[in-house]
Amino acid sequence: MQKTKVVHLTIVHKRYDSRIFCKECISLSEAGYDVSLIVADGLGNETKQGVKIIDLGRAEASRIKRMIRTSRKAVDLALGMNADIYHFHDPDLLIEALRLRKKACVIFDSHEDFPALMKQRDYIPDFARKVLFRLCTLIEKYSAKRLSAVVCATETIQDKFARYGNIRAVVVKNYPVFSSCESETTNSYDTTKPVCYVGGLTALRGVKEMVEACNKAGVKLLLAGEFDNQAYFEQIKAMPEWRNVEFLGYVPTSQVREKVYNRSSVGLVLLHKAPNHTHSIPIKQLEYMQAGLPVVASREVEFCKQVTEAENCGIVVNPLDTDQTAEAIRAIIGNPERAKQMSANAKRASADKYNWSSQEKILIGLYKTLID
Repeated sequence: MQKTKVVHLTIVHKRYDSRIFCKECISLSEAGYDVSLIVADGLGNETKQGVKIIDLGRAEASRIKRMIRTSRKAVDLALGMNADIYHFHDPDLLIEALRLRKKACVIFDSHEDFPALMKQRDYIPDFARKVLFRLCTLIEKYSAKRLSAVVCATETIQDKFARYGNIRAVVVKNYPVFSSCESETTNSYDTTKPVCYVGGLTALRGVKEMVEACNKAGVKLLLAGEFDNQAYFEQIKAMPEWRNVEFLGYVPTSQVREKVYNRSSVGLVLLHKAPNHTHSIPIKQLEYMQAGLPVVASREVEFCKQVTEAENCGIVVNPLDTDQTAEAIRAIIGNPERAKQMSANAKRASADKYNWSSQEKILIGLYKTLID
């Protein structure tokens, strides 16, 4: 029997992106689908864990050119592959992807609230943000109504698409893949290790506050990720507290546990209040929990606040108050027994509730429905 052919597309994300490749593509491949992933990074073609990765060549550096040229190139390639289902992950592809709908089922994977991002981009002038928000909303609404389905990372995003009307929208949360290697005993937990943060390095993600708070707490900060703004990177490096930071740069998903989590005692999630943060599900908090790290979490993100308090796996703080954050870090690492209990609670919650297996079933269920 011929396998159902599936093509995922991204011209923005890395080829081994945690949600796209490590979770969705691999899960679909293991479920018996013929899975390909189109990327635009210039690293060439390969087959990995049953997924055929097809490289368009490096995407255009200009956002406008990427949205026009690279998007068209990606969709042209996808059309020639004659798939049964196309699943794309970038708002940049919203218009071009409509061409795919003439041949097969098409899914848009909404990782974030795309229009809301326009309200928090520092490089967009204030006067233009409202205009871009409305324009992006119109594009998203117009396109989504013409697609087969929308996969949403949170219920809040699903609610937004429901308000657009006549759209099949399902929630597939970005929970981490549970691994048997996470079953280490809590006795291995060590409060003398550094504090860590892994993820995008921007002002709204609280990088400056992390650097200051860790210095005040007298603990080293392991910082892993990429700065999306060189000027901001230079500003952070010029801080006197930067001497207390071990900057690792981008660390591949497959190496994060070894290079960061195993070397850490606490994980930080200090997202500021912003339209796209309030109802988000920061994957890093769940990865910290799976690795047995107590968290110091932002009160401005509802999911972080609720999970941290309900599972007793860390402390919730005002992300702008570096004294409060430093105090929370000291309260954890200064009390080894309490820290070990938080570590155990975090692992238990991760194994019981917050892992990819439950979300994988929802994704595969959607595919089966579309094929039927």
